Amino acid sequence: MKRLKSYKHTFNSCCVASSIQAITINLAPLLFVSFQEGLGISLTKLTALITVTFLVQLLMDAVSAKIIDKIGYRTSVILSHVFAAAGLILLATLPFAFSDGYLGLMIATIVCAIGGGIAEVIISPVVEAIPEKAGNMSLLHSFYCFGYLFVVLITVVYFQFFPKTAWQTLVLALSLIPIANGIFFFFVPCSTLDEQRGESMRLRDLFKNKRFYLFVILITCAGACEQAISQWVSYFAEIGLNLSKTVGDLVGPFTFALLMGLGRLFYGLFGKNIRLAKIMPLLGAACLACYIVVVVSNIPLLSLIVCALCGLAVSIMWPATLDLASRNISKGGTAMFALLALGGDVGCTLGPSLVGYVSDSSSYGLKGGLATAMIFALLFFLASLFIGKLKKPTPKQILENNLNNDLN
Repeated sequence: MKRLKSYKHTFNSCCVASSIQAITINLAPLLFVSFQEGLGISLTKLTALITVTFLVQLLMDAVSAKIIDKIGYRTSVILSHVFAAAGLILLATLPFAFSDGYLGLMIATIVCAIGGGIAEVIISPVVEAIPEKAGNMSLLHSFYCFGYLFVVLITVVYFQFFPKTAWQTLVLALSLIPIANGIFFFFVPCSTLDEQRGESMRLRDLFKNKRFYLFVILITCAGACEQAISQWVSYFAEIGLNLSKTVGDLVGPFTFALLMGLGRLFYGLFGKNIRLAKIMPLLGAACLACYIVVVVSNIPLLSLIVCALCGLAVSIMWPATLDLASRNISKGGTAMFALLALGGDVGCTLGPSLVGYVSDSSSYGLKGGLATAMIFALLFFLASLFIGKLKKPTPKQILENNLNNDLN
């Protein structure tokens, strides 16, 4: 097969890669009840799977920037697919290869998370480096939602025809997606940020930039707000609200992913006309309102519907933060995206882990856990109020920054 010339193929492959990341992160939580019933795993241990997923991604975020610069963008993307495929294959096989099935689940979770961590760091700069903007950040991240949507839908359909105990076949079938896309990416054109924008800012200069810390706070809270609901809504529907898996998954995670994807798709198509300084605080307030309703409502279906609506509230928090960071710190480069991914994964770890551990020890169950996650929505709202105070750097400041980078 010959190398493809169009960067549209690169963007399309990156979108599929974003969907694969969603599959590796969200497939296991959709199977939590099957793990609990079939392997006798406690809620605390299930929570640990979520925690380990994002802790491993945190580790990969921390070390990936330097590794990616050494081995290159293309190799890094393909490597992320190798780990994703291997993790899914191990998820379907290892729990039955050990006397302790949980050990197998944990090993598979770690391998999947390595693939997801590499993908999270590398996919955004690959798209950002596409010449002539054949793709854009929000459209890319909308495919994370559509990947989540796909895995929920395929899980619901699959379990209509097969018992919950037959989940391994589904996982093995899904492993074919990263295998195919990893092969495809080998043949697409791949540029780098340094090639498109010149040499990137050094880490010490990035840490001196006060704006950078605002974006870290925003993306940390965005990750926490998104994943605190996303990782637990299926379990919440089935166990907390006593709904069937089909109804719970369709009204809960499926609709959550659909609304989050549509929000990102809308932002990707019409984002140029959106004033983020005004919309970001509204998103934080809407997310906080959703959490409050879920916690205080005694109507199960209303709680689940509001969980789904939260998908719209959190939809553009993450991609909009990346867009703002790229606009305000144009020389941030791969290191900036890696550190923002690190901050986002801190939130992705804290949000659902806090919900799980508090729920297990609280007399209010999952509602008690979700109540503690409100703090992230509140912090996002407060931090986003400062966006309007950011001033675009003057041409003189841009020139001075470039000269400083050259001198360093």
